[in-house]
Amino acid sequence: MNDFKQRYISARKRVIAGDLRRLNDAQRQAAMATEGPLLLLAGAGSGKTTVLIQRVYNLLTYGRGSDSDFVPEDASEEDLAFLEAFPEAPSPLDFDRARRLCAVDPPRPWEIIAITFTNKAAGELKDRLAARLGPMANDVWASTFHSACVRILRRDIDRLGFAKDFTIYDTDDSRRVVKDILKELNLDDKAFPPKNVLSVISSAKDQYLGPEEFARRHSAETDWRMARIAKIYAAYQKKLASASALDFDDIIFHTVTLLRQEPEVLEYYQRKFRYVLVDEYQDTNHLQYLLTGLLAGGRRNLCVVGDDDQSIYRFRGANIENILNFEKQYDNARTIRLEQNYRSTQNILDAA
Repeated sequence: MNDFKQRYISARKRVIAGDLRRLNDAQRQAAMATEGPLLLLAGAGSGKTTVLIQRVYNLLTYGRGSDSDFVPEDASEEDLAFLEAFPEAPSPLDFDRARRLCAVDPPRPWEIIAITFTNKAAGELKDRLAARLGPMANDVWASTFHSACVRILRRDIDRLGFAKDFTIYDTDDSRRVVKDILKELNLDDKAFPPKNVLSVISSAKDQYLGPEEFARRHSAETDWRMARIAKIYAAYQKKLASASALDFDDIIFHTVTLLRQEPEVLEYYQRKFRYVLVDEYQDTNHLQYLLTGLLAGGRRNLCVVGDDDQSIYRFRGANIENILNFEKQYDNARTIRLEQNYRSTQNILDAA
């Protein structure tokens, strides 16, 4: 690498770092690491949402400029001198020029997907992105797992035999279906409470076990109850399919199936999403783990954020191994710890 190129890369990184100067060192490093798999270990109060916002800002503004050795062929000595002398408080015109000189292949907003768990967290993410980015934030896919999957299914679920205007069943709808099936199979709803049956079915779907695989796993067992639930599960899925309906778990289940069975659909979304970000990764279950891997499987520009000491959704099937084994799954992954706490008092931190 010649001297001009080295100096240009160094000056570019310094300018981008200056634009992110409100972050601490670890946060800035995380926001500027744009390429390849990245694991951010962040406890409560460490500013992880701020990092996600600034990382999206950096991507849309500078692309891979902070994490690339690419230098434009038309870069001049004058451009280099401008970047090396760039002040901390530039004029708007100078700042615009610096952005142009530092940007390397920035994605379009809809080529970034940022996934979180709750509607509240997704809403906060959208609001803060809008405050930082302006109107372009509306085109970033900032949503929950389920909202993102509904958008994917509305486009292509007909490939699985469902209507694109499929219905989403709530808990009461699902219980009514199970009650009807219990009557058809002459099973007592006291021995097979619909709520408990649906919990078993939900756990099976979280593990990406369809009715046939679930039945095979329990066929050799002497557990009469599980064998009957397998029959209920099969009948339940048939009734949903005939009504072109999905329950809450089906939304992700069928999305994974769609991406696995339809190479054209998988290629479309792997090309579409140049950058995939997932918050609270320690709370992902096996199904969400599969989905994340499929979406990021093309470019492998996957950034996951989580706390390896905390998982609040284990009762829902969350698998802490997903975050603990991230570096094994992605052998060239980088790991950054966000350890500075901005929320707790010093007494709490000392006790911790």
